[in-house]
Amino acid sequence: MQKLKDDPPVHDSEREELDFLGSIYCPCRERFADAYRRFERRYKAGRKEGGNLRGVVPSEHRADGKYFNIVSIKAREKFPAVATASGYLDFFRTGFIENAERGYMRGWFSSLPLPEKPHPLFDGLELRDPKNIFSIYGAMPYVLVVNHRRLNGRKVPRSVADLIAPEFSASVGVPYGDDDISEHLLLPLWKTFGAEGIEALARNVVKTGHAPELIASLIAAEGREAGGACVCLMTWFFANTVPKHGYIEVVWPEDGALFCPLYAVAKADLTETQKAAAAFLFSAELGQSMADGYFAHLNPAVRYSMEGERGHESQNLQVRALPRPHFQWVGWDYIYEKPLEERVAEIEAVFYRAR
Repeated sequence: MQKLKDDPPVHDSEREELDFLGSIYCPCRERFADAYRRFERRYKAGRKEGGNLRGVVPSEHRADGKYFNIVSIKAREKFPAVATASGYLDFFRTGFIENAERGYMRGWFSSLPLPEKPHPLFDGLELRDPKNIFSIYGAMPYVLVVNHRRLNGRKVPRSVADLIAPEFSASVGVPYGDDDISEHLLLPLWKTFGAEGIEALARNVVKTGHAPELIASLIAAEGREAGGACVCLMTWFFANTVPKHGYIEVVWPEDGALFCPLYAVAKADLTETQKAAAAFLFSAELGQSMADGYFAHLNPAVRYSMEGERGHESQNLQVRALPRPHFQWVGWDYIYEKPLEERVAEIEAVFYRAR
């Protein structure tokens, strides 16, 4: 799990009466911020005295101590009316969940209404939080990028499960660093395959790094015939930045792209202005902007381009028909069953012993 530095406390004056705090991963931040600014301008233009909407999309997801560590807020009126987060590192942590369930934050939050029929990409997922705290509005998908020149006769990996197959020993690239493997991969593998799956992953990983490092290694000329990663896990956004050489293929996993949740917490008694800000999160405008940047959104009107997952026709690569694209994620039961920090530490211990 990514290690977070302790951010300085946020002074109350920086967040008083904040209606909307929109934090999101950096690849989607510009699109998210642009969509929010358009919404805010329209809202204020249509209301007397500007609608009194106060919202912020921070320039940094975690490094900006001015807005990040809002879990330290003790006074309900100081907490943003609607605040977004990404992945498992922010509000899914034990302290926040415990405080929201039965601690000093009890009763502060209520889940927002989700679309009656979310986009088909999310079919089969139970997205409604049974504890009525969180609201999922989208996801950052993780997909596979394959270098066909390095397969050396092996099958094309087309599922997340293939990352732990014996034939891909010392052939897999995964996000983050040698001492900090992505929990977005560890958690679903542990849930499905247990310790044996994590040990197999440890044997198969040959390259770690952030997406630009994985991409550079994957397309490097050296190691084409032997050695080096032949398949890397990375976000759908970064997968579609890989130079489109004929031997590179982006694969939406047949067992489901890994699901990194994008979600919000919202106060239980929102004003009309704050309800409008909350509704923005589920709007087609935001959803299409995110989809155009290779993020996923619940709004059923959103359209996605899946061409990046079909491979390239040069170098005689077969263009395959996609299976029905879908997600796999750990689900609410897994999130609430046991403190995630504790679970990830347990998984990492198995991984590094096997390494």
